[in-house]
Amino acid sequence: MKPGQRLLRALKDSTLAGKPALVLPVGSPVRALLRPIATVAGATDPTDVQLLSEWRNRHVASFLTEFVSHDERTVRWLTGPVHDNGGKILFMLDDLNGERLGHLGLGFIDWDAGYGEADAIVSGGVSPPGLMKLALQTLLAWAHDQLGLDELAVRVRSDNPAVAFYEKVGFREFQRVPLAVSRGADFTEWTEDPSLTTSVASLVYMRYARP
Repeated sequence: MKPGQRLLRALKDSTLAGKPALVLPVGSPVRALLRPIATVAGATDPTDVQLLSEWRNRHVASFLTEFVSHDERTVRWLTGPVHDNGGKILFMLDDLNGERLGHLGLGFIDWDAGYGEADAIVSGGVSPPGLMKLALQTLLAWAHDQLGLDELAVRVRSDNPAVAFYEKVGFREFQRVPLAVSRGADFTEWTEDPSLTTSVASLVYMRYARP
């Protein structure tokens, strides 16, 4: 197991709601903190869960799978697919008064290749201008310096205004893949389909250029 892989696993296993945990300072002087979101079964934070559900519903059209979220579903996601995935972690962005401003994460980590992606970047809508950008740059620096990820990227739907945000952070597009859409009774799913000649949206792949 790679050192960064061990660090990520230990961090997720030891993060419990209401207990001390590692935080990443954002800015100099410090303007905010990136706090790991608890994913251990029975130890999740109810307020984090509520906000994750609320913010996902607010920005549902930004995701590849669109559905109505609720707290029970969010807990299942955190304690299952997030906690069990050795290449994924989520952080809450807190201001210095403890107000939750949004969440940011890393995912799709390939430890052997030293590759990872910014993932689940959602603003709560009340962060000061430029703070989400600074927070993501802080997280990416930590991913490189502490986790050993030399190549960092992000995937985003072309119809998502966040494309411009990622460009400001330092990501540059290197690929687009058309998306096919399928709709069920209570969900909409977007999947990559390179064979399409026209599509409503594409998946934009962007690579991070470190400062």
